Amino acid sequence: MDPVLEPFLSSPGEARAEQLLGDLLARDAAPLIRRVVSSRLGSACGDLEDVCSQLMLQLMVRLRQQRADSSLAGIDGFASYVAGAAHHACDHYVRAKYPLRWRLRNRIRYVLEHDARFGVWKAADGAWTCGRASWRSRPARDISGSIEQVAGIPKQDVRELLSRLFQVCEAPIALSDVVEVASSCWDVPLIPRENTRDIDAVPDRELRADAWLEQRAELERVWTQIHQLPVRQRHAVLLTLRDDAIGLFVTTGAVTMRGIAAALEVSAEEFAALWNDLPLPDNAVADRLGCTRQQVINLRMAARKRLANRLARAS
Repeated sequence: MDPVLEPFLSSPGEARAEQLLGDLLARDAAPLIRRVVSSRLGSACGDLEDVCSQLMLQLMVRLRQQRADSSLAGIDGFASYVAGAAHHACDHYVRAKYPLRWRLRNRIRYVLEHDARFGVWKAADGAWTCGRASWRSRPARDISGSIEQVAGIPKQDVRELLSRLFQVCEAPIALSDVVEVASSCWDVPLIPRENTRDIDAVPDRELRADAWLEQRAELERVWTQIHQLPVRQRHAVLLTLRDDAIGLFVTTGAVTMRGIAAALEVSAEEFAALWNDLPLPDNAVADRLGCTRQQVINLRMAARKRLANRLARAS
């Protein structure tokens, strides 16, 4: 546990604990959250205050839950945890607000994960970072706003774009910066969701969680099937969804966070405490279920096969 949290967690009185929590959030969390969110979304973003406020609320719930339940996994580095949560919140925002930009991000992410030359990982500050597979230990380089390196690359040739960027930079790059460069190079506009009904500027041909969970009607149909899975399979699927896919259920209104908590048979408070840690690694899910990592993998595979069959029959 990070020592910065010790006074709050060990305070004997609730009134004093709440005062320490307020000081902790104002002193150590709020400035870092604003810095990350402003960097990712731009200081002129009209929703910046809302994103920061929502994140502060989630963080408050997580810390109160930590104080109330010592069995929860501790936060080893508070600053890293807060920065990671801020990046997580920005991903939620971009996906919900700007679907074209999010779709482009998914295409880039897909190539990074499926081309053996490349890799994508979380840096120490919680930001998704990418580069050649052998670069994981190197610090990232800031290339935001630069498109000269990829000028002339055919639209949607993601592999060539990544190869060119990595060749020029010779260092890892924040995934958000790669998306910004690709968007500038290929003229992918930052258009709000409500104005994109008839726009398909960046088709996403690869099957990913965010692709088949796009529309609310489809989300509700998928959620109905997930809810009918055995509870251990629900854990194996929902707690390991990548790319903030679980957030799609909430941001589209297909199901509430309380609904997801109920499906997992945990309290709303416990699920809220888990929210910023998602997706959980298989080992963490195994600990929660009292089984092995391989059993979690088997549960997820069985669940996905069952979902695919049921969704195919229902379509």
